[in-house]
Amino acid sequence: MSAMRFSGLAVLVVSATITTLSLLLVVFAHEISWHLLPQILLFVVLIVIAADLMVRDPAGGTISSATTLFYVAIYVFNPITTLFTVALGYGIGNALPRNWVTWRVLFNAAQMGISAFVGALVYRVLGGNISAGFGPWILPALLGPITHHLLNNFFVAAFLSQSVQLPFFRTWVAFVREFLWSNLLTIPTAVLIGLLYVRVHPVSLLLFLVSLPFQRLAIKVYLGQRETHLRIIESLVKTTELGLPGTKGHSRRVADLSIAIARELGLSEREVEIIEYAALLHDVGMIGFDDMLASGEAYSRVDYVLEDHAVIGAELASGLPRPEISEIVRFHHKMASSLERMPRKRSLARTGCVIVAVAEEVDSRIFGLFPYREPQSQDMVLEYIIKHRGRLFDAAVVDAFLRVASRKDSLLPSIEDHAASFQVG
Repeated sequence: MSAMRFSGLAVLVVSATITTLSLLLVVFAHEISWHLLPQILLFVVLIVIAADLMVRDPAGGTISSATTLFYVAIYVFNPITTLFTVALGYGIGNALPRNWVTWRVLFNAAQMGISAFVGALVYRVLGGNISAGFGPWILPALLGPITHHLLNNFFVAAFLSQSVQLPFFRTWVAFVREFLWSNLLTIPTAVLIGLLYVRVHPVSLLLFLVSLPFQRLAIKVYLGQRETHLRIIESLVKTTELGLPGTKGHSRRVADLSIAIARELGLSEREVEIIEYAALLHDVGMIGFDDMLASGEAYSRVDYVLEDHAVIGAELASGLPRPEISEIVRFHHKMASSLERMPRKRSLARTGCVIVAVAEEVDSRIFGLFPYREPQSQDMVLEYIIKHRGRLFDAAVVDAFLRVASRKDSLLPSIEDHAASFQVG
C-alpha cells in the first residue's frame, strides 16, 4: 500500500498544531497543578481507556465517550493542567493500536489538548467555578465545552480541507452540526461527575467507568441499525438489477459518485449517508418496467417511465426513517431549476436531488443505460454536464463534480471499465 501524501498546507496545519501544544507546555509548565498529580493520572488512565474503546463509524471517523472526561477536566482543572491531562491521555489512547502513526497520534493529542485548553480558558474567564452554587457557573459550564467542540472541529476541518481538498468553512460547519447535539447531551453527565469530584471525592471520577459500557453499547446499537438499513437497501437494489440486464453496479456507482460530490460540498457524514441511501434506491422503481425495457417500448415512452419509476421508487422508500430519502428518489429526475416547487425546497432533500441527478446522468451516459442506447465518451459527458450547468443541473454541484472528476483517483468510470466488466474468463 502506498504512503499517504498530503499537500504542503496540510503538513503545515499538523506541524503548527503540534508546535503550539509544545510551546504552551514549555512556557506554562510551571502552572500545571503538579500537586494534583494523582488526580491527573486518574484522568489520564480513564481517558486512555475511553480512547482505546472508541467505536469505528462506518460513515467515517470514530465515536468515543472520552468527551465526557474532557469536559470534566475543563471544570475541575486550570487551563494548562487541562491541556496537559487531555493531550497526554488522548495521545496514549491513540497510540495503543498496533497500526498507529506517529504524526496522527501527535496531531490528535495536540488538537484535542489545545481545544480543551481554550475551552477551560473560556470557562474560567466567564467565572466558571464548579465549587460555587449552581447559578453563577451554568453559562460557563455550557460555553466551555461548546468552545472545545468548535475548536476541535476547526482543527479537523483545517486538516481535511488541505489534505483532501474539501472546502474549509463548509466542512467545519458540517462537523460542528454533526456532533453538536451529542456533545451537548454529554454536558449534564460531565457536570454531575464534576460536582461529585469536587464536593465528594476525586475517586468519584471512577463512576465514569460504570457508564462507559452502556455508552459504548448504545453507540454500537445505533451504528448497527445503520448497517442493517444499508444491507436491506443493497439487497433490494441487487434484486432490482437482476431484472434489468446491463444495470449491474449502476446504483452502487451512482451512490459512490454522489458520496464524493456530497463530501466535496462539505456535507456532514450523516447527510452523506442519507444521500448514499437515496442514490442506491434511485432506480428501485424500475423493477416494474423490465418488460418495457426488454421490448424497447420504454424508449418510445421515456417521460412516462422516468416519472413513474420515480413515483414507485419513492413509495418503496417511504418506509425508511428519514423522509428525505423518499423525496430524493421522487425528484431526482427533475431539473435543478424546477426543484423550487418541491417540499422543503432548501432542505437536504433538494441538495440530495441535485447531487444524485448529476451522478446518475454521468453514469447512465457513460454506460449507455436507459434512456440512452449507446455509451458515450467521458469528454462528451463532461461537455453535456457543463453545457447544462445552472439549468438542468445545479451549478454548485456541477462545480463539485468537476473537481472530483479532475483528480487522479476520480470515481468517474470509463468506457474501458464498462467493456472489462463484460469480459469472461
